[in-house]
Amino acid sequence: MSLEPIYQAVLDGDAKGAEAAVQAALAANIPAEDILKKACIPAMGEVGRQFEEGEKFVPEMLVSARAMQTAVRLLKPLLVQANVQSAGKIVMGTVQGDLHDIGKNLVGMMMEGSGFEVIDLGTDVTPTKFVDAVRQHKP
Repeated sequence: MSLEPIYQAVLDGDAKGAEAAVQAALAANIPAEDILKKACIPAMGEVGRQFEEGEKFVPEMLVSARAMQTAVRLLKPLLVQANVQSAGKIVMGTVQGDLHDIGKNLVGMMMEGSGFEVIDLGTDVTPTKFVDAVRQHKP
């Protein structure tokens, strides 16, 4: 089985298609790590390239990131089970006084899809909460 349908679904922002394609790949015994590293991450890399070239815009990136998030939600328990190492851990949030979180959410989805553990503190986060989270989670 090819991973192309997963790649294409994420690229196109087709969450239902990504979910179906990931389920089909898993049923065909394709390892979750391969699905993530050979289809999902490259698709989001292409989305980023297209954004840089002006071929895609923020709303389209968000739709692709949501499709990837759908795929990652299916893969995450299997990646944990297979003891696939996290790429790292990040703490993120929108600073105090700012309630806009579209960019934060997009970055968080892309980081999570790239294998990072993401601790999202939300919006309007005080400096103290950031410091406390860093001390607690040790990103």
